[in-house]
Amino acid sequence: MSRVAIRRFVLAVAGLVVGATAFAPAASAATISVGMPCARYVPGLAAQEWIPVTGSGFTPNTDPRFNSVELNWSSGDLGGFTPLAADGSFLKNVLMPTDFIRTASGRVKTYTLTATDRETPGLVASTQVPFVRVGVDTKPRRLRRNLGRKVRWSVYGTPAGVTIYAHWTFKRRRFATRKLGRAAAPCGITRKRAPFLPVRPRFGTWKVYFTSRRRFLRRRAFFSVDLTVFRTFSTDAAAAGKR
Repeated sequence: MSRVAIRRFVLAVAGLVVGATAFAPAASAATISVGMPCARYVPGLAAQEWIPVTGSGFTPNTDPRFNSVELNWSSGDLGGFTPLAADGSFLKNVLMPTDFIRTASGRVKTYTLTATDRETPGLVASTQVPFVRVGVDTKPRRLRRNLGRKVRWSVYGTPAGVTIYAHWTFKRRRFATRKLGRAAAPCGITRKRAPFLPVRPRFGTWKVYFTSRRRFLRRRAFFSVDLTVFRTFSTDAAAAGKR
């Protein structure tokens, strides 16, 4: 009898880069937007200002030394402060909601970000921002027998639109590959029923890599998870061994 559990995942994600060409002209009403359709979160980003936000239509000709706009999340967390350009616009990277750092928040959650003009009372703008926690889940998460049975694989946070493949490896050797399907926009989520372990079990730690190609190249993987197969014994068998 054996049992398997996902123990941890290792992540490798590209850095988030934001570019701005020009500030929008002043408008009659303030607006804000986020520079990514879905914010992909990994633990290393928890304390960093990494979510790009642009705004326009706020109070023009304010003192650039002062933080004229306050940004807050619907969870009650502060996103940050920013000064304004002469035309009432801004470009600012803000902190994520601290609530989403907790795994209890789930893999996907949407927050509202609100920008409040501190120079002009009542001048506010808001937008919704979906977050995804990068990683992999299976349902069920643990199996005690029949390790080849199909489970629901859910892969989160890969680039949207790419086809995702899972590669099962043991001691750096690949033993199986399965196509999981296309990652849905905007958060790059792929779900499919596939074997938990599609080959004969070997006791120890398996590493499952997730890539956008059937051909397996470890350095091209988005991330990986560890599956550990344990050898277990019954009480009677263990007792008999001590005689």
